[in-house]
Amino acid sequence: MYLHHLTVQAFGPFARTEDVDFDALTSAGLFLLRGDTGAGKTSILDAVCFALYGTVPGIRPTHRLRSDHAPDDTRTRVVLEFTAAGRRLRITRAPKQTYPSSRAKSGTATAEATVQLHERTATAGDSAAWEPVCANHQDASREIEAALGLSKEQFCQVVLLPQGDFAKFLRADAKDRALLLRRLFDTGRFQELQNWLTARSKTAKKDLDEVATAVQQLSERIDQEAGPSLQEADTASGRPVRPDTEDPVDALTWAQGLLACAHDAQTAALTDEERSDEAHQRAKQDHQRAVALDTHQRQHSQALAKRAALDQRAAGHPQLREQLEKGQRAESLRPLLDGLERSALALRKAQTAQDTARTLLQAAHTHAEIPQLQLVLEQHHAERGRLQGLLPDEERHTQLGAQMGELREKEEQAQADHDEAAQWVEAWPALQAEHTGRVEGMAKAADQIPQLERDIQSLDTQLAAARTRDSLAARLATAEETETKREAEALNTKKDWLDLRERRLDGMAGELAAELTDGAACSVCGSAVHPAPAQRRPDQPTREDEEKARTVHEQAEAAHSRASRARSDLAEQYAQALGTAGPTPPDQLELQLQAVRTAHQTACDEAGKLPSAQEELARLQHECDTRTQQSQEAKDRLTECQTRHKALAQQQHTIALALDAARGSAATLGDRMTELTRAAEHLTGAVDAAQTTAAAADRHRDARTTADDAAQDAGFTTHEEAAAALQTAALLQQWREELQEWDKDSAIVTGTLNTPDLLEASAQPPAEPQATGDALLQAEARVKNTAGASQQARDRFTALTALVADLETRLSELAPLQARYALADRLAGIASATTGANTLSMELEAYVLAARLEEIADAANIRLQAMTSDRYLLVHSDEKDAGRRGRLKAGLGLRILDNWTGTERETSTLSGGETFTASLALALGLADVVTQEASGRPLGTLFIDEGFGSLDEQNLQDVMDVLDQLRAGNRAVGIVSHVAELSRRIPSQLSVMKHRNGSTLRPLVSADL
Repeated sequence: MYLHHLTVQAFGPFARTEDVDFDALTSAGLFLLRGDTGAGKTSILDAVCFALYGTVPGIRPTHRLRSDHAPDDTRTRVVLEFTAAGRRLRITRAPKQTYPSSRAKSGTATAEATVQLHERTATAGDSAAWEPVCANHQDASREIEAALGLSKEQFCQVVLLPQGDFAKFLRADAKDRALLLRRLFDTGRFQELQNWLTARSKTAKKDLDEVATAVQQLSERIDQEAGPSLQEADTASGRPVRPDTEDPVDALTWAQGLLACAHDAQTAALTDEERSDEAHQRAKQDHQRAVALDTHQRQHSQALAKRAALDQRAAGHPQLREQLEKGQRAESLRPLLDGLERSALALRKAQTAQDTARTLLQAAHTHAEIPQLQLVLEQHHAERGRLQGLLPDEERHTQLGAQMGELREKEEQAQADHDEAAQWVEAWPALQAEHTGRVEGMAKAADQIPQLERDIQSLDTQLAAARTRDSLAARLATAEETETKREAEALNTKKDWLDLRERRLDGMAGELAAELTDGAACSVCGSAVHPAPAQRRPDQPTREDEEKARTVHEQAEAAHSRASRARSDLAEQYAQALGTAGPTPPDQLELQLQAVRTAHQTACDEAGKLPSAQEELARLQHECDTRTQQSQEAKDRLTECQTRHKALAQQQHTIALALDAARGSAATLGDRMTELTRAAEHLTGAVDAAQTTAAAADRHRDARTTADDAAQDAGFTTHEEAAAALQTAALLQQWREELQEWDKDSAIVTGTLNTPDLLEASAQPPAEPQATGDALLQAEARVKNTAGASQQARDRFTALTALVADLETRLSELAPLQARYALADRLAGIASATTGANTLSMELEAYVLAARLEEIADAANIRLQAMTSDRYLLVHSDEKDAGRRGRLKAGLGLRILDNWTGTERETSTLSGGETFTASLALALGLADVVTQEASGRPLGTLFIDEGFGSLDEQNLQDVMDVLDQLRAGNRAVGIVSHVAELSRRIPSQLSVMKHRNGSTLRPLVSADL
């Protein structure tokens, strides 16, 4: 991957749009990102990561990416052009952010996160154009990962070498180291394979146990199904009893023997069932003959009894037949008799209705005849017509009253408007003076704001310098103490080293004598004979002791030099801060600044109210003019309303005199017309009721004459006699049915008594169905018993046949399942390190991680040797961590080998500069291995973030030589640091400058330095 161009806008510390031309920066292969602490050097790397993956390294939220210095209307976005996998791509991203709403004067709107990916393609004429690829977050992520071949985790680890992370990785324990390697190399699949093997072993064991359990259960079910009787018969036949072992041959032989016995028992049960069926059929036939004879004898006896009962019922039949004949003759007169009854009822109802209608009339008309009532009705209709003509006058009278009410309301409103406007105009002079004074005060406050702002800026700068001055004073005192302490330590370690060296020289004869060998020449005198070699002193120091003491002295000297440089830098910074701040204490400056800020805020608040106060004064002046005009208009409306109200009152009085005479005692003309209408309705009802009563009397008289004539024709003297002979249709039907039923029953009984079978049965002795029934019950019980035994034998044979077949199937599955379980259990044990077959006692994933760590150490050592002049090497360790789960971490240890002493030691014993060197080599080695593992594509751009300040001159030169080697293969290396020495060594630079209103970028070349 090669970076070409980066544009950031309102991102992190950058308030405006800043551009980074990586093509110009990387032309020399090595470039530097420099700037003060907090200026935004790391934010450049954050912008690259955000453009590619939509997030920044670590766990920081994306909604905090927007610059706090940026204007509200400037959107945050990042644009990155790069080349990967042979494709020139440009990605533009914007995080979710809020901005001022254009629709509302106050309020904000929210813009969702967006992404756009374009690819540069060649067109006709050797020109190039950017073609859109996608504008979707998921599609863009897939395209980026496919082009780079790296996940976000891998990219942040191998391209953006972050400050401090690899020192942590170098000194981490095996557990933390395993977490990082697992994420980078995605070794979870090996853990999944291990889990799959374990699950496979458990599944195979479960399948084997299920089949073994099924065999055991089938044996128990066969034993239970056979029962004690069949087992005894099986034993008596000489077959083996149920085996206690799990031998498939014995179990199958035993089960097949029980099946043969079940077959024999089934045959015997079928024979008994056939014999009992024959005996049951004979008993059934005897019982049927006995029951038939008993039935005929009982039927003959019942017929004789019924004949006697019918003869007794026939005594009252003549009188019943006479009543039936009269009722049938009277039935033909029923319509005329019913009509007569209805006419009488109608006459009674008409008379009642007439009496009720006359009670509603006036007393003078209660007994009047029909013609008199009709005359009074006509008089009421005429009076109602006259009143109908006066209804418009009454409506006009009501309208005049409503108009007069509206005029009174308008008059009252006009008076109120006039009073209100006059009162406001009267109060206007005082109100005008008050608002004029407020406007003048606010204008004076607005004039003071510029001077107050200048005072705030000056005090703010002085306060910051005072705080820095006091902080540096404390740090300077500490640095002076540290310098004195480091100087004493350096002197002490030097004295110890020289003392140790002097002691070694004093005892050098003993050290040389220890190396003498008989027959070999002495390195001092050359003699091959050594008659009296010197003896080594008990406390004789060795070369290693002297070298170790010298190393300790060199480290102390380096610490003293660093402390001296730190004290000198702090002294210079303190002098600068003192010159800016002066001797004033910070708390006093804070009080002064707070007072000025309070005054500034008060002035701003007053000045902010000036436009609204001016607008209010102008509004009140305009309202005064409006109120004066409203007062005059209200007075004109009042005069007009009073004049119209007087004219309408005169008209209403004239109409009221005419209406009072027409209404009489009623409240309104409508009420009087309602009274006349109700009286007319009563008269009409009385006339109609009288006419209906007369018609009903005529109809009743005619119906009675017709009924008397028809009764005499039917053989009755009067219609009353015919009515007495009438019976209900149900009673007549009952009498007819009763006589017909007697005739029918008499014929049936006579026929029954003459039946030949009954006559023959009555001549025989009484039948005995009880005895034959008992014999039949015994035969049926025998049939049931034999049928049950036969069915039980068949069911048992069928069940045993199925169970034996299942047993054969299950026994055939045992051997393959045992072999499968043995293989799965062995593989799971090896992968999980729970068996002796795993000689390394390492789980599968731990073994893979250990191999990856070994590759990383080998790759790191190539550069570490060059950086440390062949002194240090990283050694991969197979030692296990202590603890119950230690085998998971086996093979993830790292130690440092010191070639000067030939000893291995913990990485935590390295000095600060040595730790950075080893960490950088480890980071570069990890980048090589991860890149090869992920995609194998070369990394064209690499960033190293901080850490160079801990190196001395020689180590820095060695590291720079290695970084120069990284440029091979057209690779560019970017260093993020504020170390001054790097600024002198690296000509191609990008400077990040920090300001109060946001950071800016400035590319530097050799001529600028």
